[in-house]
Amino acid sequence: MAYANLSTWSEVLKTFYLPAIQDQLNRDTILSDMIDVNEEDVSGKNATIEMHYGRNTGTGARADGGALPTATYQKFLTSTVPMKYNYGRVSFTGPTIAATRDTRGAYARVVDTEIRGVVDDLQKEVNRQLWGIGFGILARWETGSSTSYTIQKSYTNNAVGPDAFGSTFGAKYLAENNSAVAVVLASMSSATSATYTVDATDLAISAITNGTGSTLTDTITVSNPTVTEAVGMFLVRPASLGAAAASGAHRLEMMGLRGIVDSDISLDNAAINDNTDTGVGTTTPGIDWLQGVSASTYTWFQAIVMNHSSGRYGGQRAITDKLLQTMFDAVEKKAGKDYGPDLIMTTRPIRNEILQLWKKDRRFVNTKEFDGGWTGLEYNGIGIFVDNDAIDGEIYFLTTKDLQIYRMSDYDWMDRDGAILFRLTGFDAYEAVLFRYAEMGTKRRNSQGVITGVAYDRDETAP
Repeated sequence: MAYANLSTWSEVLKTFYLPAIQDQLNRDTILSDMIDVNEEDVSGKNATIEMHYGRNTGTGARADGGALPTATYQKFLTSTVPMKYNYGRVSFTGPTIAATRDTRGAYARVVDTEIRGVVDDLQKEVNRQLWGIGFGILARWETGSSTSYTIQKSYTNNAVGPDAFGSTFGAKYLAENNSAVAVVLASMSSATSATYTVDATDLAISAITNGTGSTLTDTITVSNPTVTEAVGMFLVRPASLGAAAASGAHRLEMMGLRGIVDSDISLDNAAINDNTDTGVGTTTPGIDWLQGVSASTYTWFQAIVMNHSSGRYGGQRAITDKLLQTMFDAVEKKAGKDYGPDLIMTTRPIRNEILQLWKKDRRFVNTKEFDGGWTGLEYNGIGIFVDNDAIDGEIYFLTTKDLQIYRMSDYDWMDRDGAILFRLTGFDAYEAVLFRYAEMGTKRRNSQGVITGVAYDRDETAP
């Protein structure tokens, strides 16, 4: 009986698993499915986007015999989308590979389980990134020291600031993947830019206690406490955030909706919330613009953001039909009728708030199947969908035709040395590496909108 070897398993990984992996990772989450992929505009390590922002002003009415309008030109601005690199690794021992005789064998099931598992894990991480700002924020510290930390879980009024992106997450991103390192801010001042230190030691969360009822915090127990806690400290995946830098090179994760659908000048400020738009840096701080475009100079390169009267994270208010329609109209005005918005994304509790609002008004609630087989509430002919990683208290009105995944490489196995499975030096073990080089970007930021600070009835039993 012929035993499986590296060559046959490499072929299996390539011809059997890879097509299914590409389809699952690109289609099984709504954002990955709804946003188009663009490989044509990618050259080298970046994608280049030409954005049309100004028209020819050489038009107008004149008197008989008057001077003709002065000829001008269409105005374009080039923006740059740098690629981000995501990986998933699987490893098998030599005996596991050698003992794989057929699909009925227990070892074959082990290999299948590991590959399907890493695909699912990578999908979860990428979808989380598509809702973020590139910093990889998983949670924000509130109180505690030594081996026990309390993690923020409320939209506003956390006991220790800041109320900012990540302050609503609790420990949800640490439950299934317990790896995280601490990022400690060196300064939190409106007069100076923030700097930070990324710790190198995995905290290795060993237990999570979910707060319920009026306890809007989670508690985590860590195995390897190595840092001194400070206001603004947050957690990221190990090695997923670089040292503070002015160029944006510190952001190693993909850009997400929170960074794109925003009117904040600086991505650093949106993520860290240090009350300044001077950016982060070690010696020469500089503003970290989205796609390298100055949103203060080119004010049209800002999304439509409707905050609470007290500001983002300043408070919450009830959802109303007027609030929904006002945002819809604002995005439609910028995007163009029948062009955008074409997708609304939010959380399950807020979808429930919308349902209760419509039922209270005795309105007919219609669900509809949209492109891709996704089913959602129908609003003005487009769908309202939910996502596990959607941001608490916010409703996104997206023009997906102006959002793209710029891709240098689709999901593939690393095989530059001719083999997908390669031996680990000094061990009777082999590994395969799944990778993807891509980044999300926007051609028009002002055709995207978000309502923030939406109140809802919290499910007292949910973690």
